[in-house]
Amino acid sequence: MRTRIWITSAAMGATLLIGGAAATAQAAPSSSSNGTTVSTSAAGGIYIGTYRSLSACKADGRNSAQQWTCVPRPDGKFDLYVYN
Repeated sequence: MRTRIWITSAAMGATLLIGGAAATAQAAPSSSSNGTTVSTSAAGGIYIGTYRSLSACKADGRNSAQQWTCVPRPDGKFDLYVYN
């Protein structure tokens, strides 16, 4: 997990040094079947991975030593995003 975060950070740093812009895709919120709105992306976050359970997502988030969030997906899985 730490290696993945380090590689992601290094790639973003290299992009910024070259002069490119690191853009994040933002999707419109989608509605779930019970009428509540669920965010389909974490604006400004760096996507780390998809997890089958919320507990696994939270465990990796806690190990990241950065701010993080687990975002639920329509298929019942969770996406982990970290923030600088």
